[in-house]
Amino acid sequence: MKYACIIILYSICTIIVQAQDIDAIQHINSSLNDQPEIALEILNRALAENPDSEELLKVRADAYESLKQYDKAIADYRRLIQMEPDEENLWYLLGRNQYRNGQLPDALESLNRAIQLNTRYLPAYHTKTQVLLDLHQDEAASTVIASALKIGETAMTYYLQGEVYRRSKSWQKAEWAYQSAAKIDRGFIDAYIALAYIAANTNKARETLEAAEAALGIDPDSQEALIARSRGFALLKNFTDAIDDVSEAIKLNPNNINAYYWRGTYYKDTNKPKEAIRDFETVLKFQPDNWQAIAGRADALANTGDKKTALEGYQKLLAIAPNYPEKESITQLANRQIFELNREDRAPTLTLIEPKSENFNILIPNNLSSITIKGKITDESPIQSLTVNGQKVTVTLVGSDYEFATVVNLGNVQGIQIDVSDIYDNTTKASYQLVKAETGKPQIELITPKSSETGVITLADNNATLYVEGKVTDESAIASIVVDGKDVDFDHDSANPVFSTIVNVNNKNRFLITVIDRFGNTTEQTYTLVKLQE
Repeated sequence: MKYACIIILYSICTIIVQAQDIDAIQHINSSLNDQPEIALEILNRALAENPDSEELLKVRADAYESLKQYDKAIADYRRLIQMEPDEENLWYLLGRNQYRNGQLPDALESLNRAIQLNTRYLPAYHTKTQVLLDLHQDEAASTVIASALKIGETAMTYYLQGEVYRRSKSWQKAEWAYQSAAKIDRGFIDAYIALAYIAANTNKARETLEAAEAALGIDPDSQEALIARSRGFALLKNFTDAIDDVSEAIKLNPNNINAYYWRGTYYKDTNKPKEAIRDFETVLKFQPDNWQAIAGRADALANTGDKKTALEGYQKLLAIAPNYPEKESITQLANRQIFELNREDRAPTLTLIEPKSENFNILIPNNLSSITIKGKITDESPIQSLTVNGQKVTVTLVGSDYEFATVVNLGNVQGIQIDVSDIYDNTTKASYQLVKAETGKPQIELITPKSSETGVITLADNNATLYVEGKVTDESAIASIVVDGKDVDFDHDSANPVFSTIVNVNNKNRFLITVIDRFGNTTEQTYTLVKLQE
């Protein structure tokens, strides 16, 4: 039966088209909202009969716009402007469709032309303000809407002034402008929704709910009003009703991205991270670079313990931040969350490389005026500060560790204090006692063979080896004895140790003995070999 009626109606419309009855065609177009394809078919047939009919083109362009087929509407309005180049309304309608189609620079050009043709044409000022706001040219938008107010104080003019104030976060001025719009037109639902969002952004729960209820009184199925009311409930910690409202908005429109975002936020705030992640991911299917959904998802992932994926989310947030006007606050948010996710509580590991220490004692010669301190720091996190005896010292990242070096003037200094902290204030403190030592060099005495005062040893035979025995005298313990390039064993506990070794003297005319005490005082003695002539 339904299709039979459509066929009959289609036949009647065909007769009207053939008669070129424009009023009848406009009436058919407005009455076939539930059958837009038939309306367009009628218009297309009419234009096929009369392709230069301005009235038919206007009706079809309007039909295309109502169907959101903006490209086709734009094409029709361009044809109409060729016919009537000085008609401001056509330029305005062209600009409006370009705006709705996302062609912002083109829309701005068309709207400017409409205003040039009629400087008091308010609709063009209104749409131009919206275009400038979308282009983030806020100062220019403010100038345009101020001009519009001089022409006419309409509800839409005040509403757009509120939008300009809201962009600059001038909440009180924005609230006043929206209230002015609502006073002029009590049925202007967008003004009440805007008032609800202003109240929510300033944490006014009662005002949020009142404005949202007023909007729902105008349209009980308004998705944005439901979302606005949910925010009022959330401010009162009534998350059950908040979630119910946004869920109802999703039922009304399963593609309402804003509703999914807020429901995800409420789930996250009520410790339901899995549900929150699901809603945030729905948002990201439609808008992959929605920074608020990326941040919400990362936060929810962190709450599940998935630190790795959460960090990846915040890294993506850093990458896309430059694309947004609020890039500074987005960057700060991402860095703050990354910082917290990487937080650890292990203190840095400090290794003193120079000078050597034993049980936090550093042995130094008693006549030393300064000492070079070198060290290495190992930590999971970046190093925030390092001080040596209270003085800041620069650290350098080398591989996975940090290295540092500084000179300490000794003077009356009795010790070395090294304090190191990472960015999470995990701190290691190390105190070293300076033990001053004597500076006298070890004395070497050969027991056998005997040598002259100048170190000459006379060999009585042609043996290839020579037994060498000696004694070292020093105020301090001896650290090492090297004879002819070889370490020699000795009693390290002896105050003045005796040593002995065999030296290969074949084809040699000298050998060297090197002795070093525990403080690094070193003696090197060269002995010259002289063979008796036969």
